[in-house]
Amino acid sequence: MTRPNPNFDLTVEDVDLIETALCQSQEILSQRRLSYEHCAHIEGGASAEKAVQTGEVLGKIKNLLGRLQVQKAGGGPVAGLS
Repeated sequence: MTRPNPNFDLTVEDVDLIETALCQSQEILSQRRLSYEHCAHIEGGASAEKAVQTGEVLGKIKNLLGRLQVQKAGGGPVAGLS
């Protein structure tokens, strides 16, 4: 079994791209969750479970976006402002 690499070699541009992709996924999943909730209201059952699962994923994305923002903000002094 392999261990995860604790050292990441990501640039600020890489993190920005990840953040953009997560934001786009968040928008799509938010719309999908509303659709599931609407269907659950009409039909119940599986759509309600899908809405809950989608909400859980949205929570994880929100948490990850928050952590990315903290890491970007805590990167040290900006060039020329020290």
